[in-house]
Amino acid sequence: MSVTTGQMTIVDYNDALSLTGFISANAPRTQLYNPDTGAYNPDFAVNNMILTASLFKIGSAIDIINSAKTISWKDGAGTILSGVTTDYTVAGEILTIKTNVLDPNKDYICEIVYTDPNTSLDLTFKISISLSKVVNGGGIVNAIAWAPTGNIFKNGDVASLTAECTLKRGTGVSDETNVSYQWYAYTGGTWTAVSGATTKTLTVIPDDVPSLKQFKCTILDTDTASNTYNETFEDSVVFIDQSDPIQVVIESSSGNIIKNGAGSTTLEARLFRAGEEIDAVGTTYTYIWYKRDKDGAAVNFADASPSKVGKTLAVGDIDIDIKATFSVEVS
Repeated sequence: MSVTTGQMTIVDYNDALSLTGFISANAPRTQLYNPDTGAYNPDFAVNNMILTASLFKIGSAIDIINSAKTISWKDGAGTILSGVTTDYTVAGEILTIKTNVLDPNKDYICEIVYTDPNTSLDLTFKISISLSKVVNGGGIVNAIAWAPTGNIFKNGDVASLTAECTLKRGTGVSDETNVSYQWYAYTGGTWTAVSGATTKTLTVIPDDVPSLKQFKCTILDTDTASNTYNETFEDSVVFIDQSDPIQVVIESSSGNIIKNGAGSTTLEARLFRAGEEIDAVGTTYTYIWYKRDKDGAAVNFADASPSKVGKTLAVGDIDIDIKATFSVEVS
């Protein structure tokens, strides 16, 4: 599958710094509450929920949150969270939730001010995360899916992420015996079964997520002694690809003019993402060159080959009859 194609191109690079980021959690973002017993799972008073904010320059895999000028937290109602309280502890990019404060849902927002070292301008960036509480009585059964390793792909930073789904009963006890799993991907308005995805964990790679992709797990209770025997429960999780687009620029070592039918030049395809060059040595991607004649028709090269492979392309006067256009497809 092609990732980019190009001809001789002029690119305008914006010097303004662009930021991206996310908030990770050390536990599922859904908390179960049983009104029959007053029990929570997870119980934040016993196992604190820890939220950690991360900040990146677009095109870089280095977390720069520790270089931020200021970091502040607040909840979805606008209440500023700071220092150490009964419910929270705030320490820079880390927010620790110490009590069961979800009623039933709550958003948390981290506002980061970062000073661009090149322009000395302060840039403000906000990221948020949503947590929810599900009321779960003794006879209620839920499937809960989440992404324990995160749900965002960015410029090849990670090779894969995982989704996990568990059947929860009553007070939140996990039931992983006598159950069967099947994962589905939402494609073209239809849920399609993922081949071989029949365990509680699903591995997702960047190629599975063109921009945004939803996956669903169904859990079938196969325990004949269970009061939910042969019933199916399901939940879904979303993965996002925030990768920047790849641009290709073709450079010619001797310009774009050959005089009097003599001379040569070397074309080189250079790839850029977020203003930074990638694959400088030409080993990550495959480059295929094509040629069109003065009338725009596709033609073979001088040696009769319909295409050439390589990051660079040597062009001589024999390849040009008045005018020729060379294009490259990168995959």
